[in-house]
Amino acid sequence: MSQPWLSLAMGCLFQLLAVAESSPLDQFAIDMFFPIQKAADAAEKAKRTSLNSFEASSEEPARPKVPRRFGATMAVVTTSVGVPATGRGYFAQDVDLKASRMEIVAPFLLPQVTTNMTTLSVGNDTWIETGGSQHSQAMCRSIPMFGPQGFHDMFSWASDPAVSEYVGQRTVAGRSCTQWRLRASSSIINETLCADGDIPVELNISMKSSAGGVMKESHASYQFDPLSTEVDSSLLEKPYICDHVAPPCENGRGVGPVTLDAYDYSIEDQNVADLRGDALFICFDLLSNQSSFADHNYSLISRYSLQLSPAFGQYSACNGYPDTKPKGPVCIGGDTRLAGKEAPFFGGEGESRCADESPMGFWYSLPKAGHCPPGQAPSTTASESGCTWSIIKRAKTIHQTCLIKDHNFLASCKADFAQKDFARSSAALSAAFESEDFSKGGCPDIGGPDSQEDVASFVV
Repeated sequence: MSQPWLSLAMGCLFQLLAVAESSPLDQFAIDMFFPIQKAADAAEKAKRTSLNSFEASSEEPARPKVPRRFGATMAVVTTSVGVPATGRGYFAQDVDLKASRMEIVAPFLLPQVTTNMTTLSVGNDTWIETGGSQHSQAMCRSIPMFGPQGFHDMFSWASDPAVSEYVGQRTVAGRSCTQWRLRASSSIINETLCADGDIPVELNISMKSSAGGVMKESHASYQFDPLSTEVDSSLLEKPYICDHVAPPCENGRGVGPVTLDAYDYSIEDQNVADLRGDALFICFDLLSNQSSFADHNYSLISRYSLQLSPAFGQYSACNGYPDTKPKGPVCIGGDTRLAGKEAPFFGGEGESRCADESPMGFWYSLPKAGHCPPGQAPSTTASESGCTWSIIKRAKTIHQTCLIKDHNFLASCKADFAQKDFARSSAALSAAFESEDFSKGGCPDIGGPDSQEDVASFVV
């Protein structure tokens, strides 16, 4: 039987330990989109800086000149936490319009959880659509921490002898193709295109990036089905939803606040999670060799009791603290007043924002503008106006080293990822706050802010 504090009515909210360089939402987008951007940047740099004149060898096949406008369904394989994720998708581009669209639908971590992500680039702008193929369910965000964005021609480099080289023949899914490699490929980034004449068959990108001094590898493979030059123009245009946040959950309108527990040293303008959602994120953080959980910003974790309006808005990705550079916190991509909610890595239709349950738990965003004054709680009209979340009290504060090192939390994470559930890590995280008995997995309470007035806008 589940403990009552794990239910929505009396849940457990933890601070989401966002990566210093990027939030959890950003990190998933990085795995899906960042390799393409970096490979395109490398190709452009190679064109600008090439000092050598290369001529195509007479023994080489004709170089591919990929159609400037086309669309194709595709098979996609990417890696997150070293685990391959296989899905289906659709790609379209129009080089003359400087527009491209990449749709990917794939299971994520758990077989029953599907993520739906579309990356749309037009001119110098890029938007990320998540949560479903229907605009009534989908949400759209711009994620500027990626740096310069916008349209990248993913294929033109292969036609230029100055930046590409022929490396042989291959067979991909029963199709014969010629393989071309970016001359700028290195130990950091490697890109190849296998083409049947002018038709792309497979694009592979491998990239290494540094996070906290630890190298992380990302891989992306795109196998294209037969191309079509007929592309719906609306697919290459910025949709209406990219100029608006999602409305409040209808099932939360006119409803009083729900009581939850949250974890970390303060929670204003930050991301938090319920028990399973935070266990998943901490495991993801540790297994992907990120340094966020071990840095000074996360040295303490507090458990708070909160009240949230269930009229949840669009989830915000939050980064930074008052003592980080650039100074934070900063939240983007979500509602600036309503408490936001999503299944981890925007799993499920509508990111599961208005759902009661998720096998991976939930993540929440707590905007400063929605923070209730001391002594107040969200009202039944919070969907329309007023505050949307409040702090009841701090229950306990622990050192993160007690959970991670003393109780070997990483071992629970590895077992859970192997079994594709988060029962062990969730139980270990719960035990750390349930008692101070080390033999039962407990951690000592080291004290912390005891009331709403004492909480600085510093955490999640």
